[in-house]
Amino acid sequence: MGLFESAEQRSKDARDLDNMFKRYGDDILNVLQARADDTKLRDRDRKHWARLLRKAKSRFG
Repeated sequence: MGLFESAEQRSKDARDLDNMFKRYGDDILNVLQARADDTKLRDRDRKHWARLLRKAKSRFG
């Protein structure tokens, strides 16, 4: 996972996930899933949330 990601991107994602976990706790996967599925968001934004969801599943799930 993250084969073509920069170290900076991995670090930023890890910080984002930590902050989101502090805010949402065990509901983090549900929140990320809802954002990844939200058709009102742009494709780019949904892909961002989907990437964080994938990482959160391996980290918290």
